[in-house]
Amino acid sequence: MKKIFFAYSDDTEDIGLYNELKQHFTAYARQGFLSIIDKDELFRISGDRDKTNEVLRNSDFAIPLLSIDYLNSNECLKLLDDARASNKPIIPILLRACEWEAVNELKNLQGNILPDKNQSVVQLISADKTGDVIFSGIARKVKAVIFDDDLKKLEEVQVTGNSKVFYYLLAGIVLVIGGLASAIAYSRMRDWKIAAVIFLMFVAVALLALKNVLFPTKFKVR
Repeated sequence: MKKIFFAYSDDTEDIGLYNELKQHFTAYARQGFLSIIDKDELFRISGDRDKTNEVLRNSDFAIPLLSIDYLNSNECLKLLDDARASNKPIIPILLRACEWEAVNELKNLQGNILPDKNQSVVQLISADKTGDVIFSGIARKVKAVIFDDDLKKLEEVQVTGNSKVFYYLLAGIVLVIGGLASAIAYSRMRDWKIAAVIFLMFVAVALLALKNVLFPTKFKVR
């Protein structure tokens, strides 16, 4: 399980933007592929802020959510400095426009900052009015870094519930057709062996359709 440490300011807008971004990681967390560590999780683990650095050190990635309020927060900058000191992989996300270049730790990470082209999330949402698209794109790039080559396998981890229903319906239709075909063959040829072979052929097709349901792709996070 990959542990992601999200650091953000106490500003209401920053918290709201983070909550929208978090939704695009929730499905992965629910399936046990990653663990989301934020202020709510830290409070659940322990109300002691002195343990925050310990939790950060035990995480796999640090994701600072940048804004003017983040830059003005000594706590946020200290967490960033601690992440750098522990050689933690850092993926900054620019929530709101600010002079992040003034912070040396961030200036050295400018190649990692999302979204692309150094545009803030708020700027992109204001231009396109498609918040879900923006956050989905950011989350996908973050997960690509976190899971690297395993991302494709992760996306194929299992067949969704709706897909299972579809495959079961498809297999059922194939079996019904197979039953009718074998009945017609028997009525014309009066040979139950031929009818059985025909039905078994349709059974094989039905099982092939159910392959992804009966034998789902397995995924194991390293």
